[in-house]
Amino acid sequence: MRTLTWLSALTLSAQAAPPGFDSIFPAGGAPGMRVEAAVVGKELDKEPLLGWSGDPKVVILAGENPKKVFIHIAKDATPGPCLVRFYNSQGSTAPRIVEVGRFEEAVENEPNNSLAEAKVAKPRMNTTINGVLSKSGDVDTFPIAVRKGRTVTLEVHGYALGSPMDPALRLLDERGVEVAAGHDTHNLDPLIRHTPNADGTLFAQVFAFSHPPKADVSFTGSANHVYRLIVTDESVPSAQPNEPKNLTIPATVTGCINKRQEEDTFTLTAKKGEELTLAVRAQAIRSPMDAILRIEDQDGKMLAQADDGENLDPVLKWKATKDGEYKVVVTDRFHGGSSDHVYELNIQPFEPSLSAELDNHGYRLETGKSAEVKMKVKLNGTFEGKIQAKAVQLPPGVTSKPVEVPAKGGEVKLKLEAQADAEASQSPFAVELVTSGPDKVQTVLASYALPFPEPRGDFLITTDTRPWLTLAAKTTPKPTEKPAP
Repeated sequence: MRTLTWLSALTLSAQAAPPGFDSIFPAGGAPGMRVEAAVVGKELDKEPLLGWSGDPKVVILAGENPKKVFIHIAKDATPGPCLVRFYNSQGSTAPRIVEVGRFEEAVENEPNNSLAEAKVAKPRMNTTINGVLSKSGDVDTFPIAVRKGRTVTLEVHGYALGSPMDPALRLLDERGVEVAAGHDTHNLDPLIRHTPNADGTLFAQVFAFSHPPKADVSFTGSANHVYRLIVTDESVPSAQPNEPKNLTIPATVTGCINKRQEEDTFTLTAKKGEELTLAVRAQAIRSPMDAILRIEDQDGKMLAQADDGENLDPVLKWKATKDGEYKVVVTDRFHGGSSDHVYELNIQPFEPSLSAELDNHGYRLETGKSAEVKMKVKLNGTFEGKIQAKAVQLPPGVTSKPVEVPAKGGEVKLKLEAQADAEASQSPFAVELVTSGPDKVQTVLASYALPFPEPRGDFLITTDTRPWLTLAAKTTPKPTEKPAP
């Protein structure tokens, strides 16, 4: 086994294309595990791979097979997703997601397309099953041990990992009769909650359609259709209905739209001219709720309303027109409701804020030359002082001058410059936006969107603030031989 080490004296070709990274299977493991994983992508087997993980508790090591790696997860690793990259002398792949799980981990055993094939496998509970729909028409079937009256939750992470799939899930009894089914939730991944009426074995089936969608609606599959099926009968705390309540600003409350047509109403007191920011988090916390937020006067007249914000959850900037009491109403856009329709309401005094989106997940720079980093800066409110953008955490030999952000935001360009004698290297860096107002200094990191196609809801990780920098050694063109006279 080869340990992945930092690039130091490698000479990086400025002309060659970087490797591709389409999938990793299994896409995670439990704390304390050493997982052998297969990596799929272009040019990955041309030379030894090196790996980077966004979580120091998750370490990537290379195996003897150029397309096999080992994921070492520390015993004290925190469950949740993290980003990984691979790189070689040609550059870095785009990042992908792996997940540290909460339960025992298992890997599917083929063949498992039918009930008859699945019945010979060990029934699972409180387990994360790693699977891949490896070919068109593939259906994976798993036996699940259930107990009477104890609710079982089955959740697929496939689309959420960035896999090119729109997965579906169904639960069958021992005769093959469907007892529950799930498709889309807050994103394209399905979830089922089912309470069995007897002890026994049920069968979970996972299959998928193409994403992005195609005219052919048959079940799809490939080496990149990787997923994780989480099966648990842990109890889920039941959400309690909210009674109307008076809020003191600042305020953060959690609630649930328990039944169809339901609305949750809160009351706040505001003074004339007071500016507030009101935000609901539902999709952001994996709720199926499509939240709507509105403000009413005491007579029920609507004064302001917000639906989808940048991340499908509503955000509202509001200014009180007079002293008095106001109603804050939260509901579901499609009048849905269930114990899963949970949300978080946050109300704060308005303060100016800013964000910046980078144009790429990684950049390439040749020694002795410069490269440009572009970003779009959005301002919410007015800042009294100047705002500067600057690149930080750069490798030795690379510099960048701070750039002033226009007062109204917009496109901002940074120039990275490499000394002629800088050593080739690869590493993440960061871009900071720093305000210099009279009251306080605010520092915000620019982020890039993970390059997954046609988002239909959140991934386990949607954005990241650690773009990659490949510093390549300058190449010298070979002299052209003159033809003999």
